[in-house]
Amino acid sequence: MSELQRLVWAGTLNLKIKLDPELVLTELKVKDQEEDRTTNSTYVNVQVPRDSYLILFLPHIIQKLGKQLRMNVRDYYQGWWFEMENVCIPWNFPIGALYDSFTGLNPKTRACESRENSINVWNLVLRYGKQLPRGFIPIRNGSEQIRELWMHQWKQACFVMNGNSKLVMSFSKRDTLSFWESVLCRSQTSFASFSDIRQRILPVDGKVKSVPVKIHLALPDIRLVEPVCSAYDNEREVELSEVLAREFPEWFASDGKSHNLAVPVIQGILVPLEVPLWKLYQQLASFDGFLHISLCLVADSDAP
Repeated sequence: MSELQRLVWAGTLNLKIKLDPELVLTELKVKDQEEDRTTNSTYVNVQVPRDSYLILFLPHIIQKLGKQLRMNVRDYYQGWWFEMENVCIPWNFPIGALYDSFTGLNPKTRACESRENSINVWNLVLRYGKQLPRGFIPIRNGSEQIRELWMHQWKQACFVMNGNSKLVMSFSKRDTLSFWESVLCRSQTSFASFSDIRQRILPVDGKVKSVPVKIHLALPDIRLVEPVCSAYDNEREVELSEVLAREFPEWFASDGKSHNLAVPVIQGILVPLEVPLWKLYQQLASFDGFLHISLCLVADSDAP
């Protein structure tokens, strides 16, 4: 395991979660209107791992806001979702990848804003309803459903890399539970356990069939692209630039000379286009077995 992998594992995001006004007790809403501000009681600040599912922290967030809710909570998962500027945030992707794509800022721009505001905070709204947003995966079986989806992602990733899912399917129950517990515990000790099990899934260099990749875009429309990405082309390592130029020719130049209109961000890091895709996967792949790439459009101020 490398130092970069350790830093990725330990990476965090600061969130400010505000309650949907429709969920707030009437007396608190009146107080907010009189004071023309949001009181401390209707939002909560939390710090979460970048490389995790936001929904895993939903019970903690709801409990923190419980006294301000105008209803009794019977289920900490079903019927709840987060939004940014009235856009639903899917729960089945790593938080960091969603933040990078939804904010649409490359790290250089964020660094400037961070210096001005002292700290970077992602502002989200917590909503609840019987009618879920279109495309949102409902949670009907609590944390077990989340674990099953995560494990399914690893089976898919294993298939992409090895041509089959046998390595994951052959895990003992103890290994499977240990793998998941390492994600929940989120310590350096659990990272060692996670890395050991993950390493058993990865093929050796030169034998990987394809690289599990998911590309996130929020502009001009929210999209997820899952391209077929070979690791090698006639024994030559395929670079990130080749994949992006093929999938997004309108943004990335294939000649390597023209100015690109977007930049790739992985785990909050602006990565060079000339890095081999398989090397990026080995160092920056997410906890679900995929390399999540967020594309951020280049602003005029970021252009060379």
